[in-house]
Amino acid sequence: MRLAILSGDAELTAFTTHTLADEDCVCHHFTLGSAMLRALRRETFDLLVLDHALPDMTGIRVLGTIRAVISAQIPVIYVTSFHAERDEICALNAGADACVVRPLEAGVLRARVSSVLRRVRAARQESVAGSPGTFEFDPVACSVSRDGIPIPLTALQFRLTLLFYQHIGTTLSREHILDLIWKGETDVNTRSVDAQISRLRAKLRLAPENGYRLASVHGRGYRLDRL
Repeated sequence: MRLAILSGDAELTAFTTHTLADEDCVCHHFTLGSAMLRALRRETFDLLVLDHALPDMTGIRVLGTIRAVISAQIPVIYVTSFHAERDEICALNAGADACVVRPLEAGVLRARVSSVLRRVRAARQESVAGSPGTFEFDPVACSVSRDGIPIPLTALQFRLTLLFYQHIGTTLSREHILDLIWKGETDVNTRSVDAQISRLRAKLRLAPENGYRLASVHGRGYRLDRL
């Protein structure tokens, strides 16, 4: 998961990062709403955690801009203050997927995140599950098959295929892919991403005549669609 946390509160940021961090989670921190909005115009994230009180604007304003201009789909968890029911109502009306109340509790935060991500992933997979040409994944063997026919992939290509399939219909920025597949390796650049995706497209036959399209999105990244 690629997570973005927006808060001017260092303790909240540290708590959220510690609570949600694992080997498959990469956290990015923003203290200003304007900085997050600039980043969201060129990068993608799996989940946003937005604090209400910010140095330059309210979290509600950031959330409203995200929903109106950037993305109606990206999952958002909104952090409000204790007894601030009005803020929670405003956040839900502005498009938040869930709210958590200060002081944050680790178990509640993890449960909210899991619930929101389950709903998002289920919605993405609903339209492709059981369709002809659907891919089947075996995470233990790191193997992929299509219509029962195994497709030989390297371990990196398997992870890349699974990432795209889990985000089907959603654009992924090159930075997003680098974070989750190459996990901070310093000798890898966006050209490496482009080369691997080209090989993957050929191996998996991700072409419109085969029911899929893995296309470059200008200035953003890549998107896998089921046609």
